[in-house]
Amino acid sequence: MAALPNRAPREEVQFIPNQSVTVALKYAQPKLIAGQYGERYLFTLVDNRVMFLSPEVAGQIAELGVNVRENFSITMRWDGQRESPRTWEVARVIGEQPNGTMVVPSSPSPAVQSSDGARGVTPKPPAAAAAATQRGSALVDEANALVDAYAAVLDRALRQYEGRVKPEEVRALLISSYIQRSKFAA
Repeated sequence: MAALPNRAPREEVQFIPNQSVTVALKYAQPKLIAGQYGERYLFTLVDNRVMFLSPEVAGQIAELGVNVRENFSITMRWDGQRESPRTWEVARVIGEQPNGTMVVPSSPSPAVQSSDGARGVTPKPPAAAAAATQRGSALVDEANALVDAYAAVLDRALRQYEGRVKPEEVRALLISSYIQRSKFAA
């Protein structure tokens, strides 16, 4: 039997406190690794580096819905005190992505300047505004409930099933359940 060639270890991403690191995933799913630091997720990056992250940070990446080859940033926040907790921030990188998509920052509500110089939101007719607000509010409430449900189910899947149930599968199950519930409610 032929021996496998020796493979050089890949460079590991080092997270320096309070400095963002921009990365892009090579594969959609990380590998769950059990080691001296407990369970960690191994992510392979497009530049062939690797990073090891806790299940909580891996969950943030999954919740963000990052695609392969899409740039995003990870920042470890820490004040340098030994007893202080470290928090992690995962965010999309604004601008053109290698996969051809564009990430744009969210914009504030459009504002107009009145004759007295004050700035305010563009006015709507009262009846139309009330109806739109009521419809929009119900839609926003329902969407928020779905996001909360997805987050809860994803968190349970990551914690209880240790990554064996993938975020895409959780999403598909939630969508199917929502559609079925809507059909039977009518």
